[in-house]
Amino acid sequence: MTGARRFDLVCFDVDGTLIVHPENKVVWQVLNRRFLGSHEVNDRRFRDYRDGRIAYADWVALDVGDWQAAGATRSDIIAGLGELSLMKGAREAVSRLKDAGCRLAVVSGTIDLCLDLLFPDHPFDEVHTNRIAFDGEGRISGWTATPYDMEGKAVALREICAREGIPRNRCAFVGDHENDIAAAREAGYSIAFNPKSPKLEAAASLTVRSGDLRDLLPHLTI
Repeated sequence: MTGARRFDLVCFDVDGTLIVHPENKVVWQVLNRRFLGSHEVNDRRFRDYRDGRIAYADWVALDVGDWQAAGATRSDIIAGLGELSLMKGAREAVSRLKDAGCRLAVVSGTIDLCLDLLFPDHPFDEVHTNRIAFDGEGRISGWTATPYDMEGKAVALREICAREGIPRNRCAFVGDHENDIAAAREAGYSIAFNPKSPKLEAAASLTVRSGDLRDLLPHLTI
């Protein structure tokens, strides 16, 4: 396959894009179900966020704070992440993009442990996710909410492009859900990968339905 790049920057979402769950759940649903007994709280807190009753950082604090109160440890969280796996072809796809000279970034509302566990050898130049801190005994000691989820994903793309001197039309974004819409509209080119949201599909330049991330390469390279 040719190694010529079509874009100077390619940004990826994580849950549903780089990482997959057999029931199409995201990490927050998986861990809320594990530690709280149900993932229904996700729907309620999303509505609260959408309707302006809580900020995004509050939403992260509610979820991670509940895990902390439930006694969740780093080992417990890692065990829960065992339900997730790296998308087929992800390692090869991003490696080929890197070899082609693309700058690579993750801009996602996932948690840092997902990539640390499932893709520790990743070649991303920048990783923007939520982060959880642990004490010496593995208990949750704090967290940092990313400013780059939802509408903030578009902000991340603008900041990376400005910092690296990359024109907007040389930036591509790949995501799968409603929180990727702003980034899809901001990027010069965007791919809805196995989209869970008709709104994202409408906003994206292209829709790709596949079980293998390598199927994106013909659209991201020349």
